Amino acid sequence: MTEETRIALKNYDWLVRNRGPDDVELAWGSNTIVYGDGGEVIETLCESGFTPATR
Repeated sequence: MTEETRIALKNYDWLVRNRGPDDVELAWGSNTIVYGDGGEVIETLCESGFTPATR
């Protein structure tokens, strides 16, 4: 597993655990991860520091 993949999984896991599975969605058609009242492009999951899990 690449480090980028590991970071993405840790960030996604943190979002689901802290926001709940009903408040986090991968919207593949628009290439976004949707949570709360907004979202980010999916690539943001690969960024170290996006969530406390990767700081």
